[in-house]
Amino acid sequence: MPRRSAAAAQMKPPATGMVLAKGVLYAYFLSLVVFLLFSVLIQYTTLTEAVLPYTAYATSLISIFIGATYVSKRLDTKGWLNGGVTGLIYLAGLVIFGLILLPDFGLHAGYITKTVLAFLAGAAGGVFGINS
Repeated sequence: MPRRSAAAAQMKPPATGMVLAKGVLYAYFLSLVVFLLFSVLIQYTTLTEAVLPYTAYATSLISIFIGATYVSKRLDTKGWLNGGVTGLIYLAGLVIFGLILLPDFGLHAGYITKTVLAFLAGAAGGVFGINS
């Protein structure tokens, strides 16, 4: 049985759950920063609140893409799958926060589209992360 070198023995692959959690937290942090910047823009410019739904969708999808890119670069395997899971976890976290914090929050058929978009944005970020 061949012996592994000391360097190879010390290099363990990162734990998938921890990397996924970090990627989702990065995505949430990026979303928070962008939302704060947009709130300042809306307060001090002539932008109206009518742009908020579009901004929220775009920010969430870009954040998922970036978080999934981080995850796939760290794990270096199954980029589209790990990226897609990152997107689904991101969306599931938002739904859980909504159910806890907003008393009139309800799930509707529109969340099927959001789920598919979150998975696709994550999968695209995962493919990008593996290939970059």
